[in-house]
Amino acid sequence: MDYEEMAVELLKLRAEQLKSVVWRQTAKLTQGELLALYYLQEHDGGVYPRELSDELSVSTARIAAMLRDMEEKGWIVRREALSDNRHILVSLTDEGRGEMRRRREQTLSSLSDALKALGLEDSAELIRILKRMNEICSK
Repeated sequence: MDYEEMAVELLKLRAEQLKSVVWRQTAKLTQGELLALYYLQEHDGGVYPRELSDELSVSTARIAAMLRDMEEKGWIVRREALSDNRHILVSLTDEGRGEMRRRREQTLSSLSDALKALGLEDSAELIRILKRMNEICSK
């Protein structure tokens, strides 16, 4: 098998992963609203919408729509920045923190079960290889 054939196989495997509940949960946790919740959780004092836009690599228009939806769900609050009332800071509500915690625990549980089935040695090897791929692909 040459590198191009392996690349095709890798694409097929990735497509198969998207059919799996565990990988879909993982993907949801690392994109869209849940990624925004995670970022807000990590920056507890609040962030500017522009910062979210930059961090998530999505347009400010998309962030505005996402924040509106998240506010309607009760996950975030928007307030004027104390230093400059022309700017808005976004922060998590207790409900948003709970949603993030619930989703994260659910995903970690599913991934842990899959890794247990894979075994300790293979799980460690999988993580090592994925880290290496991330290094190579981020250059």
